[in-house]
Amino acid sequence: MGSEKCSRMRKLRMYVKLKKCLVKVLAAAIMFFICVMVYFVGHWGYYGISQIYHVYIKDDANDAFNSSKALNANYRFYENGGHSYVRDVQTRKKVLKNICWMAGADNLEDSLLCFASDGYRGFFNRNSGEVSIPADRYRKAWLFSDGVAVVMESDSTLKFINPAGKVVADPKVKYATLSANRGYLFKNGNCPAKGENQLWGLLDKKGGWSVTPEYDDIVFTRNNCLICYKNGKQGLLDDKLQLVVKPDYREVLVTDKGIEVLLEDYTRQLLDFNGEILEHHIYTNIRELSYKSSVDDDTSDGYGYELSPYLEYQTTYTSRMPARVGLMDPNGNPVTPPLYTSIEAVNANCFRCFFADMDQDSADDEVASILINQKGQRIE
Repeated sequence: MGSEKCSRMRKLRMYVKLKKCLVKVLAAAIMFFICVMVYFVGHWGYYGISQIYHVYIKDDANDAFNSSKALNANYRFYENGGHSYVRDVQTRKKVLKNICWMAGADNLEDSLLCFASDGYRGFFNRNSGEVSIPADRYRKAWLFSDGVAVVMESDSTLKFINPAGKVVADPKVKYATLSANRGYLFKNGNCPAKGENQLWGLLDKKGGWSVTPEYDDIVFTRNNCLICYKNGKQGLLDDKLQLVVKPDYREVLVTDKGIEVLLEDYTRQLLDFNGEILEHHIYTNIRELSYKSSVDDDTSDGYGYELSPYLEYQTTYTSRMPARVGLMDPNGNPVTPPLYTSIEAVNANCFRCFFADMDQDSADDEVASILINQKGQRIE
């Protein structure tokens, strides 16, 4: 009996110890679980509160930016892709958010700046810091010019609006891509546009054609003049939209002195602003021509050189088109038209003139030449 009682007591003590051990393990597990829960709740809670703070209180979520630009003393544009924004410099509040780009910031004379958001265009007033025209209707828009902005509806039709966003003219024309990053901008009360015949003319601010669409292109140049293109040739409209130079020339260039035109044979002339000829021959460059004269000179190639009294004159700007040159006499008069790519003097009165087939790539040009005398006559 005594041994049985002792055995039961030992078992009871072991059970009590095991129960205490299990209670401690369970308590430790519960404490670990509580600590983990507290950590994650605290972590995500801090993150959530931080997001609420930055989004709704500080308003600086997505505040990273690639570059920034001052719009004026009060507002600054921050470029950040689709999350670009404008911030009030003093209050740090974002006055315009989630835009893609903003145009016109560099021109301080533009108070209404065009911006893009979610595939639409709107206008932001840099002076008031408010959106004057929301980006919810027009798929394309261009800066205000002459008090009018051209905008494009979803169906590609163009409308003219005033700074209040009111449509002031409906020219009933469709959008057409403009070359060289030109926009639909008014100058001197007119804007280039393409008609139903797919040719270019000018629209006035009331939406009427001030110049009938009949040109392949039409581009503003100096003095409010316009270069008009037709069948690969150029002409000029003056600031009153009068055709002073018919589109018959390779090139038309407006300068302070007048209008330079390049004829079919590459002769360059100077016209006045009424289209009358002021100078029959003008040149972009004049080069001296030298020829080998002896073999007793100690120069690098062993030849001596003398200058011919005749000169090579150029009438093209090489940045615009390949050089074209001709032969000029000692009195400054052209002996030949400027039909050649270069001229070399053989002697004082004999010249080799080079030309190339301009219809081929430069690498495949079939270069040829002819010999001429001082009168421009070909020597067989």
